[in-house]
Amino acid sequence: MPNITKYLAKLKSEYENAIISGGREKVTALIRSKKIINNIHEYVKAELVSKGINPRKIYPPNDETKPELTMSGFLKKKSQDISILSSKPHKEEITEGVLVGETDIIGKNVTNSSISINVRSQLSSISKNYDTLYERTFAEALNLHLRVPKLVMGEVYLIPVFAYDSNAMTENRIKFSERLPLKYIPAFQKINGRGSIRGDEYKYERVCLLIVDFNDTQPVVINDINQLVEKDFLTKEQSTRYSLYNLTIENFVDDILTIYKNRHGSISQLK
Repeated sequence: MPNITKYLAKLKSEYENAIISGGREKVTALIRSKKIINNIHEYVKAELVSKGINPRKIYPPNDETKPELTMSGFLKKKSQDISILSSKPHKEEITEGVLVGETDIIGKNVTNSSISINVRSQLSSISKNYDTLYERTFAEALNLHLRVPKLVMGEVYLIPVFAYDSNAMTENRIKFSERLPLKYIPAFQKINGRGSIRGDEYKYERVCLLIVDFNDTQPVVINDINQLVEKDFLTKEQSTRYSLYNLTIENFVDDILTIYKNRHGSISQLK
């Protein structure tokens, strides 16, 4: 079974080496290259394969960054970080929504019986542009579900308990400063757990808010609010207001596949 800590340790090493060797400029280049976030992509793909999904159904393939498939929604086309297609793409003309007359390279029926998982991260300046980033996450599920309501969508959002200090990066120093805004937890719960194909188009079938403490030698994944209490991040009284139930990396892929099976009758078409 894939171990998420191994992938996070590699991510931490690459990120911190970039800070020490090249400061903020090198970190920016590393993020733009997508090398950092690709560690989480590979974990998710390895998990899918371990659950019996045919590697040939996964785009991009294991250890590859291309091709990222583009799915056509109601408002726009958007490349997906990880796609698991039920059958071969079937190019066709779009007949509804804003994109009428344009070409859907996958096909509506194929997309409607597939899985999309996107992966995002924010390791520094975690309060900056929060509204914009959240609205974008919200809108991407809405865009696709309006046209293909049976598409099973997953979202992994990596965020640290303590953010890397971007000012210290300019001096090639590793420092942790900004604390995770707790509003992330209820915000992502609100777009989690879409069960029916009718309504709640803005929700994902399963969201993972991957909260990680990178301040330890080995990254520590937060799977329970009590872990934040133990780290003196918040009090026991405060902790009663928040829940990570069905929002962690635990069982993320299992939940995605269970929802797919319930919606489409089987996962045999993904094997």
